Amino acid sequence: MAAPSATVAGPVTRALAEARSLVVTSGRWRFPALGYALRSVKALPPPVREPVLDLMRTRVAGALPEFADALRFMEAAQGVPDSRLWQRRLLLSRPHLGLVSMRDIVSDEGGRLRARLYLPPASTTTPGTALVWIHGGAFLMGDLEPPEAHWVAMEIAASGVPVLSVDYRWCLGGVHYPLPLDDVLAAWHWAVGHADELGVEASDLQIGGASAGALLAASLTLRMRDEGGPLPAAQCLAYPVLQGNLPPASPEVEAELAPLHLLTEDLVAGMFANWAGDAAWDDPYVSPGLADPTGLPPTFVLSCGHDSLRRASEPYAERLARAGVPVWHEVLPAATHAPFSRLDDPHAEYGLWRLRSWVSGGLAAMR
Repeated sequence: MAAPSATVAGPVTRALAEARSLVVTSGRWRFPALGYALRSVKALPPPVREPVLDLMRTRVAGALPEFADALRFMEAAQGVPDSRLWQRRLLLSRPHLGLVSMRDIVSDEGGRLRARLYLPPASTTTPGTALVWIHGGAFLMGDLEPPEAHWVAMEIAASGVPVLSVDYRWCLGGVHYPLPLDDVLAAWHWAVGHADELGVEASDLQIGGASAGALLAASLTLRMRDEGGPLPAAQCLAYPVLQGNLPPASPEVEAELAPLHLLTEDLVAGMFANWAGDAAWDDPYVSPGLADPTGLPPTFVLSCGHDSLRRASEPYAERLARAGVPVWHEVLPAATHAPFSRLDDPHAEYGLWRLRSWVSGGLAAMR
């Protein structure tokens, strides 16, 4: 990144100093203070805003120990502004991704739709399928710009598979289930109705997501099954959130997880309560991990070995298999939660390779 010009160097220095001081603020006001600071950053000119966001995203992401803190931060911030410096660095390090073409899709007709279409390079051989992809973010953050949305979609599209990356409303300011799911459903209907733009038949569309986005993908697949379709050709669930109350770990998994600093049960329950709102936690569309999996399409489940959410994803994969659903479950042994959000994480590279393999070739490509 080029150094800021003299006209913006002073504001950059002051903004960075404010961000650093707020990050170390202690007590109950720490995260609201960070949120209000981030809200003020939105008004800065881009040359000033971008380096500040680069710093704040890194510091805040590593400093949210409790869900209540994350909620206070996001309520105060009223959304996280885009930071695209990392996207420029990505294209410098991986120039082949620059051959992917993109188009934003925005519509409020028949449901809220915010999505981005990624089309492979013209010279790429396509496997005759396309992916509807949903980012995570604890239902509080994330949009079409961070790595878990943009990088994943770019890599999949560069391999020859068109991707529709989907955004949805955060669970802030009174938004709860089913509104984020309704947004994803609107995007799915768009993909079905515009499959020709993706170069596939509607029956060839797959759906997938990461973390909270994987919950939305699994919930939508259940909904499609119960409503008579059209069902996705397959689903891909990366380190999914599947239920609010995590089942006990097996003795072997417990031995692995016990010494680690992980997502706590209270954090998972707080996130889930905020997502569910007034809905019952045992509603299968709220907690797809508790649903009857009979009749679901082939499923790829990617779990992280150093992640408490594997306590739900591993038994879910087993239940799929017992129900006769073709399933491939893979554990990234030493990965912590959400590797797709970290460009420098080697587990992300491997996980993306396995995701590309599944989307392009299904179960046969995983063996």
